[in-house]
Amino acid sequence: MGIRFAIFCFLSVLFLPPVYSENQKLTQFGHYGQIGVPLTAGIISLYDEDYSGFGEVIEGAIFTSLATYALKYSVREERPDGSDNLSFPSGHTSSAAQGAAYLQFKYGWKYGLPAYAITGLVGYSRVQANQHSWHDVIAGALLGTAIQYAVTVKGYSLVSIIPYVGADEVGLFVSAKF
Repeated sequence: MGIRFAIFCFLSVLFLPPVYSENQKLTQFGHYGQIGVPLTAGIISLYDEDYSGFGEVIEGAIFTSLATYALKYSVREERPDGSDNLSFPSGHTSSAAQGAAYLQFKYGWKYGLPAYAITGLVGYSRVQANQHSWHDVIAGALLGTAIQYAVTVKGYSLVSIIPYVGADEVGLFVSAKF
């Protein structure tokens, strides 16, 4: 437990942005947090030699990204600042929530609570930067959490990744269900 938590804390600090104005710092934190939380989840799984868990993180990230962009292009909601990017749901928040959900479902609230706190800050950063409305952020968080729940808790997985080591080779066996 101790070394995994240290990895989590180290990677969280590693992704803290350099010194900017307060608004820029928060916006940069949102950019880093969307990647940092799922990346930390994957690194913890690899450290624990939990390769099936690592596959769950990857699969959850892929499905979350696909679902987020499918919704963005279906709903086609304009951003609050009027920029060209689509608003609903927040991709930054869905990505961070997916990683936080994995940590909570796999390792409990000791990992999940700080990861969800970071996710909340990522979501707040998107509203503060005038890139999203609160409903975009809440939808992103629910989407990322629900998809990771389906993959990690319910076992709705389409891909199996199994490492193997032979006398002269090392590799991965990948199986996909359609």
